[in-house]
Amino acid sequence: MSMSGPGEENQVRAAVDKAEDEMIYIGPDHPYYPLLAELVAAVGKAWQQGYEQGRHGGAHANPYTWNSPDA
Repeated sequence: MSMSGPGEENQVRAAVDKAEDEMIYIGPDHPYYPLLAELVAAVGKAWQQGYEQGRHGGAHANPYTWNSPDA
């Protein structure tokens, strides 16, 4: 799964890559390993859903943007 946008450094991809590297460093016996693994998977899946939604003509390129309560 590719998380980088065309022609730009993607902060989401960089953060997920860094978390994956940390998972290798700390190992599966570390108490935070399951949490880190869950976050890496969830962020990757959410990003991909937003990317696909934008590719298929969604109203906004990223449906996971923060909106004010009165918006």
